[in-house]
Amino acid sequence: MTSVPSSRRILYEVAEPHSGWFRASEAVAAGVPRQQLARYAARRVLQRSTYGVYRFCDFPARPFEDVIEACLWAGQNAVASHETALAIYGLGDAMPASIHITVARRFRKQRTGISVHVAPVPVHDITTRDDVPITSVERTIRDVGAEAGSDDVASLIREAEDRGLLRNQEARRLCRVSGMTT
Repeated sequence: MTSVPSSRRILYEVAEPHSGWFRASEAVAAGVPRQQLARYAARRVLQRSTYGVYRFCDFPARPFEDVIEACLWAGQNAVASHETALAIYGLGDAMPASIHITVARRFRKQRTGISVHVAPVPVHDITTRDDVPITSVERTIRDVGAEAGSDDVASLIREAEDRGLLRNQEARRLCRVSGMTT
């Protein structure tokens, strides 16, 4: 006899890859009705952070949860990017004043403390670090480089290479596309 998984177990499986966070749409797609989410929130099994975004209350705290929550708020395929991605990788010394995320489609929602960039992000430019969907190191440096000076970009490239986040050939390619000589 096979058992039917409980809605709580289903939600846990949905939330586990995001450090306990999930979108209501993910829960519904997995077979858990929105009404059940409301019941769990009322019983303090779940915490609702913003419309359509929940977190298990008893899930262990993790670094960068605010970034995970921001990406889920922005919807499917949103990724941490720019200065926020640098902070997650531990590159540079700037601590961004807001969370930077990139979405590939037109985006109208606004939220204090979140800067939304709209640009295509191909699959090869996306990775995960500490359960955060994030642009690759190479893409992050290119994005930041579009707004920073060449000295800043060169320093980031050297640091990423020294820390093993970029291979030598990736660093050289980044220098070329940034207009720097190696």
